Amino acid sequence: MIIGEKNVIAPAEEHLEIVKKTMNHFLEGKRILLAGANEVDEMLLRYMVETSGGTLNVAVSTDDMRKTLGKSRYDLILMNYRMANENAVGILNQLKQDALIKAPVVAISSNDLVGRAIHNGFAYVLRRPLEKRKIMAALSTIFQN
Repeated sequence: MIIGEKNVIAPAEEHLEIVKKTMNHFLEGKRILLAGANEVDEMLLRYMVETSGGTLNVAVSTDDMRKTLGKSRYDLILMNYRMANENAVGILNQLKQDALIKAPVVAISSNDLVGRAIHNGFAYVLRRPLEKRKIMAALSTIFQN
């Protein structure tokens, strides 16, 4: 049991439904690009985005990401901090310089790179293992509505 907003005790299942609705609030109708992620991250994020009414597209490489960004508009970009052993900061800066990135970019990393990543243009850093509460914190910070 948990305590809800009005100090009423609600079953855990109801709390999960509230969290799901909140994720829908952030993701419904949104187009998200996932770049350079591993299979586990892709599977988890695809499930979360699609069950929340969003669309997830995947770019495997930097070239694939460049082509995808050139063709479509995205509301959010999730990017592995190490794409093909290349530092994502350089990739992000080049894509911004080429005016291909107009959406907030979230770094996904196994290391604690928050300060460095934010300083270099990332909107947020999701640290592995990815969990719903971490993703909700990122969405809440980025979309603030």
